Amino acid sequence: MARTFAPTVFAVWFCLSRLAVADEPAAIPPATTEQIQQSVERAIGYIRTESASWLSTRGCAACHHVPVVLWSLGEAERQGYAIDKKFLTDTVESLLGSKDKLLASKIFPNPADPPDPRPQGRGLNMGLPFLAVAAQSLPSLAEGQKQSLKLIAEEIVKKQQPDGSWEWFATLRRPPINESQATDAAWIIMALEGESGADAPEGQRAALSKAVAWLDAAKPSDLHQEKVMQVLMGARRGKPRESMQTTIDGLLALQRADGGWSQTVPEPKSDAFATGQTLYVLSLVGYTAKQPEIKRAIDFLVATQMADGSWPMISRSTPDGSPGSSKLLTPITCAASSWATLGLAKLVPKGS
Repeated sequence: MARTFAPTVFAVWFCLSRLAVADEPAAIPPATTEQIQQSVERAIGYIRTESASWLSTRGCAACHHVPVVLWSLGEAERQGYAIDKKFLTDTVESLLGSKDKLLASKIFPNPADPPDPRPQGRGLNMGLPFLAVAAQSLPSLAEGQKQSLKLIAEEIVKKQQPDGSWEWFATLRRPPINESQATDAAWIIMALEGESGADAPEGQRAALSKAVAWLDAAKPSDLHQEKVMQVLMGARRGKPRESMQTTIDGLLALQRADGGWSQTVPEPKSDAFATGQTLYVLSLVGYTAKQPEIKRAIDFLVATQMADGSWPMISRSTPDGSPGSSKLLTPITCAASSWATLGLAKLVPKGS
């Protein structure tokens, strides 16, 4: 027995060592500026093609296939990347060019349609605030498009509940697009803030104040995206970075060993949706591609991009809101790839 003990211990140690190594993330090579820019260009091609295909086959300005795509394409153009300007211009006009076009988008309620008997018929279609926030990011809007944004703001106010929130159907939750009642409220508030200047109706400004008060009083959670929304809203309002540093530090603490972020804390792997979101909001508060934590995240995105320009994603949507059963992955893939495009383009402009 004494002679076989040492080899046995060595064999067990060797196997355990191999398992430990297998659990460690594979080393991700540092990406060059040229590789990052090429990654953005591939992503631009993917999201433009995927969005156009969705619109032509579904005829719906869906939350995951249109608003964030328009936003990311506009940001990429501002950062010096070549985009299909006609697609961007034509798509915005086709959705927001007039009241009739907005009604045809299938996200704005048409009075001519029979009432929706489902519980969600009482709520707000989140495609509206998503589209409004995306449109606000564009450099200019035609008069008809501005009027459509006013109609969206009016619809948002009509659907507000007395406590300042909007109806939330937990059983219809679709993470990460609709992560929580707080993340939905953040998007709605950003849409209203873009339309609540000095000339806005008093009722609209009062609705915005109630919404902000509700969100400020909401119980905080550990959801990654709620932290992202706090930073995004603060940056859009021009708040100093110091006032958001605790939330920023919380976001940085969630960064994983591979350099990326996951959509929610329990998720097993980093993904492009959470990583792109985080990079974008951190870029708005002064973080740059030269900082180690940002560079690691950029490297993660470049290394995990697919050949078609998209990023791999897993199912998160089920009828009861639990992750795992959605068979159609193009919605989450398009949304995630758009967020990755936003983050990368903002941090690494084409001329850099």
